[in-house]
Amino acid sequence: MHRINATSGGWNPQSESVIFLEQTPAPIIFITSADTDIQTLAAAVPKLPTTFPALRVANLLQLQQQISIDNYAEKVLEFAQVIIVRLLGGRSYWAYGLEVVQEIVQRNGTTLIVMPGDDAIDPDFISRSTLPLSTVNQVWQYFNEGGVENILNALQFICDTCFSTSFNPLPPRVVPRVGLYECGRKAGGDEGVLEAGKQGSREAGEDNPLSYFLSPQSLTSKVGILFYRAHYLAGNTKVIDALCDALAKRNLTPLPVFVSSLRDIDVQTELCEFFQPKDTQQIALLLNTTSFSLARLETEIPQIDLWQKLDVPVLQVILSGGSIEQWKVEFQGLSPRDMAMNVALPEVDGRIIARAVSFKAVQSSNPSLETDVVVYEPVGDRIEFVASLAANWVRLRSKSPQERRVALILANYPNRDGRLANGVGLDTPASCVEILRALQFARYQVEDIPDTGDELIQCLTAGVTNDSEGRELRPVLQCVSLEEYQEFFGSLPSAVQKGVGERWGGGFETNRRGAEETEKEKESFAVPGIQLGNIFVGIQPARGYDVDPSLNYHAPDLEPTHDYLAFYYWVRECFGADAVVHVGKHGNLEWLPGKSVALSNQCYPEVALGALPHLYPFIVNDPGEGSQAKRRAQAVIVDHLTPPLTRAELYGSLHDLENLIDEYYEAQSLDPSRLSIIGDRIHELIVKENLLLDLELKQKAKGVQRKQESSVLNFDFSVLPSLDGYLCELKEAQIRDGLHIFGQCPQGRQLRDLIVAIARLPNRHHIGLTRALAQDLSLDFDPLTADFSTGLSVQDIQILADKTQHSCRTVGDAVEFLEQQAAELVENLISSPPLPPLDTHHASPCFTTNPSGNYEFTTWAGWRICPKCSRWRTNAGTSGSSPNR
Repeated sequence: MHRINATSGGWNPQSESVIFLEQTPAPIIFITSADTDIQTLAAAVPKLPTTFPALRVANLLQLQQQISIDNYAEKVLEFAQVIIVRLLGGRSYWAYGLEVVQEIVQRNGTTLIVMPGDDAIDPDFISRSTLPLSTVNQVWQYFNEGGVENILNALQFICDTCFSTSFNPLPPRVVPRVGLYECGRKAGGDEGVLEAGKQGSREAGEDNPLSYFLSPQSLTSKVGILFYRAHYLAGNTKVIDALCDALAKRNLTPLPVFVSSLRDIDVQTELCEFFQPKDTQQIALLLNTTSFSLARLETEIPQIDLWQKLDVPVLQVILSGGSIEQWKVEFQGLSPRDMAMNVALPEVDGRIIARAVSFKAVQSSNPSLETDVVVYEPVGDRIEFVASLAANWVRLRSKSPQERRVALILANYPNRDGRLANGVGLDTPASCVEILRALQFARYQVEDIPDTGDELIQCLTAGVTNDSEGRELRPVLQCVSLEEYQEFFGSLPSAVQKGVGERWGGGFETNRRGAEETEKEKESFAVPGIQLGNIFVGIQPARGYDVDPSLNYHAPDLEPTHDYLAFYYWVRECFGADAVVHVGKHGNLEWLPGKSVALSNQCYPEVALGALPHLYPFIVNDPGEGSQAKRRAQAVIVDHLTPPLTRAELYGSLHDLENLIDEYYEAQSLDPSRLSIIGDRIHELIVKENLLLDLELKQKAKGVQRKQESSVLNFDFSVLPSLDGYLCELKEAQIRDGLHIFGQCPQGRQLRDLIVAIARLPNRHHIGLTRALAQDLSLDFDPLTADFSTGLSVQDIQILADKTQHSCRTVGDAVEFLEQQAAELVENLISSPPLPPLDTHHASPCFTTNPSGNYEFTTWAGWRICPKCSRWRTNAGTSGSSPNR
């Protein structure tokens, strides 16, 4: 159990320790989840009259455990006359605390002011206050506008309201929602704020240190920096100053802008005036330190108009809510709260996850508030990394395609030539060829592109690879000298040198052992791969031990080898890559030892890759593993399709068994004398295919003592419906039909079956294709959930008899028919001309009947899916020569 004074940066919310917040009672208690509130209050309180009632401030993050809340309530809240709660995240974020506070208020008649911690007014939340809504709303406006002056007036207004004083403060003063921050200038108010659209009033003369930023004569690339207005008003801007300095050292012009909320449309408009001025240079990249997500996922299309309009890379720069001490020792890197606000939600916008560049630290202890004032303290090497990453993205953007150098890295696991360029669901060699063709079409300098994936593999295996067999006999096309590697290795953090040295030795033994090699070749690290002009196609090196690769591919504690570090060193420094592309799920870089997120300079993904722009074609149905590369290797995930999907169908003996079951049912009504013969054949196939185990039919066999599991006598044909349903499930199972090739759309039957597979499941646009068809036919079962062995009703049998010559007895038979109908419908949609643009206010001219499930699907597929497929079909036919690829 620990007792601490209010130390916002010193408590780890994941700790199992109990925190007791020690304060003395006071007439006014202020509870907030924002350190900027505490910073501003600390600056405002000295300006209050000496007769002003005593005030205590508590950081809500220290009042998360029930016992902590109860202790604070008993020792402090019980004696308060006014309790102010400013809560970010709504009532549920601090539900127990609010219950305790409301009990005290009801029991003691204490005045309660409850208000949200952001600019989104919440009448239901505010109504929990004991003061009139208009009064609470004015208090909220003071705090929402922010700044020392507004907070000073807010305290005086509260005192006048609750203690009948006569301070008569001014009403809330509006502070601009958006403003340009002058680096290094003392913040804390709105003096000197440069608003959008008003550059002309301050561009002239030496009084404006930002005139160069806004000047059309500025030739260096501009980098925007976004941060919260609350930090500006509280003077909590050391990390922004540090970012500006680091960018300036790299010959980049920082453009720091504070905002209240990115979701405000007016704020977005003003931001565009700053970042995309009409008469001056636009930003080339944006560093964003604000939390949460801009996208509104409840809409038809996620609303990320701001990012689309800016059309620049957006790096998510993390201002951690924890302390640097916690970050250094924690394997996770960030707390769950930081992960949610600063990583997971920003990822929804497609932002590139950079690094945590600052952590909370105690600036001073305020004796009157009995709390510590916490600020963001920048970490120098993390600032430098983010600035380098920004500079590299700007360099990539500013170079012409002919000058850009790109490394395509192919996975190799296990480390044998037979597993070279493996990727889940992806034909990686063929995809790599498609990427090379697309780069060549985009005017990248690409030479000698292999015609096929097989030819690419032949080119790669002609030189040295990861495969130890015959390694000494293969030529080395590029290498890193031992002397050069030693110099690089010596520049790494001492902890990295120690870890690699203890694991693999400090002798820098190279990966070449051939007796016929020259001394120079023996003293170098071979780099597997081929250079095709300005494009390098490389083979990702092995993690380490090759005896059982499965034990070390994802090992969180296995340091990479010297060979591994030398490979990526060569890519970065010798080849001079402007960007790295890891082709296909998944490589091993993102699984190297280190923190899960917010990496340090001792984390091996950063040691290997550095601050390079990183792109990663990755299968769309595995976002979990893709997030590893996004969070640990600053990757931009480029989702690709799954392999074409189709129905499994039946074959061989299983197909024969299905036909026999159909014959059996037909013979029951037409020729019962054939039943025993058909039954014997069914029995033989059941035993032959071991379906007894699958269907648990042994328990259904009657009156037989069996010595062998494969022997069944007196078979009970009442199990035929279950067997029929089982075969239908096998037949309708969804399976892969080949591999996907990046940049190509499936064609013909594969495209049709893939769309049917996608459309079968319900989503926000339609109820599911087979469900829609069943609804249109008035069938009384759900094709997605019903048991395939269930018999159809008489009504359903009659409905289907009118539609097909094939008799349907069970739900499985009916689902097969619905699947056939779905395939025909999609086939017609694919081959039909595109529908006119969707008018949400009028019914489609193609449909005059009342909307149905089928109608919902057809409109969704016709307006959303098929036009995209049509575009891809056009592009795929050009084999890499389309500008839309």
